[in-house]
Amino acid sequence: MAIAYSVSSCIDDTFNKYQQEETGLLTFDVEVPNNWSNGLSRAATDISIKKMSQSDDAEPLYLVTEISEATVNAAASDAVTRGTPVTSTDKFYDNFGLSAICYTGEWPTEEPTDWSTNFARNLKVSKGTGTTWNTEEKLNWLGSGKIRFFAYSPYSATDKPENGINYSNTTIPTLTYTVPEDVKAQCDLMTAMEDCPGGQGGAVSLKFKHTLTAVTIKTGQKMLEGTITKVSLTGVHGKGTHQIGSDKWTTTSETTDFEVTLSLKLPEKENNTDTTPNEEKDIVDYTKPGEEIVDGELTFMMIPQTLPTDAKLIVEFTDSLTHTPRTLTAKLEGSEWPMGKKVAYSISSTGIIVEPIIDLKINHNDIWMNGEVPATKEEQNAYLPVSGYLHDVQLAAYAKVVQEGQATKNLAFSSVEIEYSTNNGNSWTTTQKGSDGWLPAPKPEDTATSTITDDDPVPFVSGSILLPAQDAFKELRDKATNATNGIFKIDEIKGSKTEYHDLVENNPVQKESANCYVINQPGYYKFPAWYGNTYQGKNGELAYTYNSSGAALDSLVLKKFVGHDDTPINGTKSIPNVHDAMLVWQDSPDLVTDIEYKDGWVYFYMPKEAFNQGNAVIAVRGNDDEKTILWSWHIWATYCDLEKFQESKAVNVKGQNFQFLCTNLGYCDPHGKGDERTIKIRFWGTMPNGTKQLITKNVSINDVPVKEEENGVFTFTQPGIVESTAGDNPYFQWGRKDPMLPGVYNAEILAKAPIGELYFDYDPLKIDYKEELDMENKVFYSTTNYKFTSAESGRSIGESIKEPHHFFIHRRPASDKDTLNNYLRRHWHNGEKTIYKQKTIMNFWNSQLDESGNTGSTELPNNKYVVKTIYDPSPAGYKIPPPSAFSKFANTLGATIPDKDLTDFHAILEKGVITGWNIREKDGGNLFLFPATGLRDMGIRYRDVEHGTWPAHSKLTFIASSGFKNEDNASSSCLLFSIDNRQANDNKNQHVGIIYGTNNAYGFTLRPIRERD
Repeated sequence: MAIAYSVSSCIDDTFNKYQQEETGLLTFDVEVPNNWSNGLSRAATDISIKKMSQSDDAEPLYLVTEISEATVNAAASDAVTRGTPVTSTDKFYDNFGLSAICYTGEWPTEEPTDWSTNFARNLKVSKGTGTTWNTEEKLNWLGSGKIRFFAYSPYSATDKPENGINYSNTTIPTLTYTVPEDVKAQCDLMTAMEDCPGGQGGAVSLKFKHTLTAVTIKTGQKMLEGTITKVSLTGVHGKGTHQIGSDKWTTTSETTDFEVTLSLKLPEKENNTDTTPNEEKDIVDYTKPGEEIVDGELTFMMIPQTLPTDAKLIVEFTDSLTHTPRTLTAKLEGSEWPMGKKVAYSISSTGIIVEPIIDLKINHNDIWMNGEVPATKEEQNAYLPVSGYLHDVQLAAYAKVVQEGQATKNLAFSSVEIEYSTNNGNSWTTTQKGSDGWLPAPKPEDTATSTITDDDPVPFVSGSILLPAQDAFKELRDKATNATNGIFKIDEIKGSKTEYHDLVENNPVQKESANCYVINQPGYYKFPAWYGNTYQGKNGELAYTYNSSGAALDSLVLKKFVGHDDTPINGTKSIPNVHDAMLVWQDSPDLVTDIEYKDGWVYFYMPKEAFNQGNAVIAVRGNDDEKTILWSWHIWATYCDLEKFQESKAVNVKGQNFQFLCTNLGYCDPHGKGDERTIKIRFWGTMPNGTKQLITKNVSINDVPVKEEENGVFTFTQPGIVESTAGDNPYFQWGRKDPMLPGVYNAEILAKAPIGELYFDYDPLKIDYKEELDMENKVFYSTTNYKFTSAESGRSIGESIKEPHHFFIHRRPASDKDTLNNYLRRHWHNGEKTIYKQKTIMNFWNSQLDESGNTGSTELPNNKYVVKTIYDPSPAGYKIPPPSAFSKFANTLGATIPDKDLTDFHAILEKGVITGWNIREKDGGNLFLFPATGLRDMGIRYRDVEHGTWPAHSKLTFIASSGFKNEDNASSSCLLFSIDNRQANDNKNQHVGIIYGTNNAYGFTLRPIRERD
């Protein structure tokens, strides 16, 4: 009663009440089905075959009936003429009729008898600007209650019905449709129903659907050659009533005849002189699809119905052999014309129809470029990585065989081949088995049978697709493959699915766990889920425990290293409570796949098809509800040989020469650019008898059919590659174990830097501003949840462990006297609110470091022996060097050493751009190459955290040491080695900084040294 009362207060008003003021104007958006589908997906088409009765011919003929679904798409709108089926929103009619009922409470389960269309009644709605549709009489939102809209198209006036459509203003709007006898005048009647809150505002989205049945005629298989003269549908219901929003029609008792007179010459059938009976051979011969006879504007748009007793399909034609007029008649009694579906009739002399079907499922595992998910499913399906490699693919490839009087069978193809085109289909390349295309064949050897019933359909087979890679991607592989050390192999697989390669036991330098694992070839790998280098590490508990020496700066030393929860590890080397392992990010597509955690080990696969120089971060997550990251590891694919090193003239406290890693940690070579491009593919299936066939229909990708007019061709979009002039390497905030995303630059990037609209107080006259933001983030691949970006600084160690995808920054304050904000900008860490209660820590990368270093000094503690910690980012057998390891790169030490005080120092130029430096140590030392890979900037005044994190200063390289300098808590800093070639510094002079302090929040390059006893 309460509901009825509240509704009555709404329906007492006439709909004119809502057509006054223009505040809160009500408009409409239109969506319509994009196709009368014709068997375009795995289970979309129902096929039946039965014998026809006929005259003048004794040869048996069969009527083939296909009933298929329509699919949905939304786009912009335009109008078309009547008589043409609506196949997309841009072909929608230029108007529709609208009625609406306003009400409160819930819509009643039984149709109300005292309601009416009180909000709108058969108003004409026409196309406005853009995608918006407007009523001729203005409607406004109510602000409360609910509104149910009823729409139909094309519009027909109540007082002057047209198109055979008669609108009835019953309680629920109802249409009575009389099908015009002229097939070209028959409309594709469409309806929509939508519920909205009365105060929703904006545009109402009306999703129209086909309300009639589309009936088409096409040639069948093995038909006599000749000319079609007439097609008729006789004894069918031509008038019916439909309540908008329902799925039913009520027909009248009368029946009507419809016909199309035409002159259509049938296509010549293929020459086939072999008459030997062979069912399997016939199946192959008769798979070629027929030609449409009655379709397009000649489509019969009919009332959905169960066909009455006298319903017939009649086809009249004259055969070209005898020129005899013939009439073929098929009884349709009892068959269904379902609402909103397409019914296609064809005539066959074989009684057998074969539908080749390709159903492809591509799983990107929610990993996308830069963590950005493409907007639509079609765009997601069309995405092809720069490697050309689609790793996780499932394929069902078979022929659906339907025969009169027989059970439907599915006949699996013995193989499937993929052809591709990189020039828009002008030419095609057949993929080579085992090297590109479908890997492996879709029919595995262990498949028991190739012919099975619909109750047990052909299963999907897992595999991958390999298409052409971008040239820049291949360039990186070639550089690594051609490296003189020869350890980078792309065609040899390490380990196997049953025997994973142990990265600890097989490490060539030191059998210990680490935060970084170096990989030189594709394969199956595993490592233990242990904290950093705690597994068989040479330092034992010293990796996470400080042995107090009573030093003056003991308060700045972390006594017990902590995990993700900021509590001490306390000897528990194995990470507890692990739920799973997953990818955080990677800078080369599908570099690391199939990540799994099992029984204390992390397993992963590096496929040879995608293997390249690159970096990835793998993490294990906890079994809590948030799936908290407990630890993460850096995977570096490189030709860098851990057994080869560069020996320095500088020596440690034991008198041993420092031995540097051959290149920067995580470094990848320079490479050229590649423009975005499209790659088209199509499929060939091989039947069991060896016959190959191009599959032009029934192709779908992730349940989205390839459009029929595209002839089975699917188009991928392959992104471009940004040129990297100097190569790139990850950056590391001082004290953190996690690699931060690399940066790249080239002449184009240098020319357009800086991007002014992102700056708050950018001064274009300041050279240092111009030279600061002259790099861009390297493209990376991740899920949305682990998209690499920035986060606010002042974080604890545990928070840094839980967020390996976040670079911690804080916007530079306007005043250098702002102590708090300056600290947050310069230091990512603040643990005052944790259990360990320390704001500043000096022994992140040397567990036993407890003394402040000195600028420009090689004396202790700048040369204190480094005890590798669980936060050290280096691979097994290597560690972060002390400051003194860099002391031989100049004749003097200090923060500003001009080129006259340098040793053998040469900038490397590529097209006028400095891409690195060759520096020979004094005293006849080795020549070292330092790529100009810049740094990752900390917070600056003209950008803030919301704008993300960015690489910077292509002409300034910071290489961090394990050393630490403390003046007071606010100005403490790490010690580093730098190369500086900015124009703003001393009139273009090159500078090398040896052992001086800078802010811990920068993203640094690392050059580890080898562990030595």
